[in-house]
Amino acid sequence: MYPILRLNQDNCRDCYKCIRNCLLKAIRFTNGHAEIIQNECIGCGECVVTCPRHGGYSQFDLDAVKRQLRAGRQVVASLDPAFISDFDVSCIEDLREGLLQLGFFEVEEMAIGAEIVSREYERIMRENEKDILISSVCPAINLLICKYYPDMLKYLANVQSPMEVHCRRLRRQYPDALVVYIGPCYVRKDEAISTGCADAVILFSDLKQWMHEQGVRCINSHTKAERGIRARRYPRQDGIVKSMTRVPGWSRVSIDGVGDCIAALEELRQGGVSHAFLEMTACEGSCVNGPAIRSNRYENRIRGTVAVNGYAGEWDFGVSEPASVLKAFTPEPVERIVPPEEAVEQVLVRLNKNSPDTALNCGACGYPTCREMAAALCLGKADMDMCLPYLHEKAERHSKEVVDNTLAAADRVIDRQMRVVQDIASILGETTAETKVMLEKLKEAIQE
Repeated sequence: MYPILRLNQDNCRDCYKCIRNCLLKAIRFTNGHAEIIQNECIGCGECVVTCPRHGGYSQFDLDAVKRQLRAGRQVVASLDPAFISDFDVSCIEDLREGLLQLGFFEVEEMAIGAEIVSREYERIMRENEKDILISSVCPAINLLICKYYPDMLKYLANVQSPMEVHCRRLRRQYPDALVVYIGPCYVRKDEAISTGCADAVILFSDLKQWMHEQGVRCINSHTKAERGIRARRYPRQDGIVKSMTRVPGWSRVSIDGVGDCIAALEELRQGGVSHAFLEMTACEGSCVNGPAIRSNRYENRIRGTVAVNGYAGEWDFGVSEPASVLKAFTPEPVERIVPPEEAVEQVLVRLNKNSPDTALNCGACGYPTCREMAAALCLGKADMDMCLPYLHEKAERHSKEVVDNTLAAADRVIDRQMRVVQDIASILGETTAETKVMLEKLKEAIQE
């Protein structure tokens, strides 16, 4: 995958929240900072969304699009149907007006591509080309399968994503124009680069900032579409399923969230499932809860789904696609290096986690078990100080050393003071008992 995501190392300070939320543990923690391991990443963006220090993404194409507009070039946009969940508009016409003010030549709904993809899924099921069919709409899930479940590629639909289909249509329709995808998803940038379907990618969050800077405000016309299009359901959970016509003999299952998708793929490995269409999306709640919508770390599932439901309907665009929308996915298996058991045991001893009583598996480091944390240490992906119980014990040992050294110093001071007092007392003929009591009390206070 292209390095589209990064974490802000300037503000990264020992919280490990990104590691806890990355189910694939595609993050390395060294020298006090977290760093994404690009070849293991699937681009879901969960690390960026959950980063309390405002982790970011690599600069996308906003500046390049602005330059092309200033140069007078035609720029056309493929607008992700999730726009209805993140902008205060009632229909695409409302947002199109704002984009035209920014200089765009034309704006179309990516839902057009979604409709074409749905019809292709239906054809594959009708013709029984596959016994199990996994949707190829979400590029993060496609990468998950290619990298971690290459044996499941036989079930992944060999179909382009709605973004690919629609952007290629725009390119044929406007051969001299710059084709831009606008949506809520970081990993679409990787898809644009790897397939060449789009020239640029702009996130919803960046578009909002751009419109604010230019003083462009979209007016909500509160216009209700006469014919709601069912492909506009794609951004919601189970939206792909609901945009399709049921094929007799096939079951349809909707799965959202990386964790649930991983569990489903593990279940498929066990067998016993047939004639099932599996809609898989990486974001919980699907695209209405995409990472560029959750940039302020609030959930958008309810409000976004309600907006999508109100905009969609039971009609179709009625478009046809003369070009083939088939696509071949190739495996990109991630090499999972397993450190020697002896090395893991040595690390557990250093961490004092080599017994059931001490291996708490608290997960504070971001790894679910102490053994997994130790394995990550062996691979250079973790740091000893990520273990909070280890740090606590280390601090206690240090405190004890400080107290012990202080007591030893106090004993030496008391001995010296006693000798001085005894010398003075012998000269003055006075008792040293009262002075001795005071010094012993001082020692007791230090011990406490």
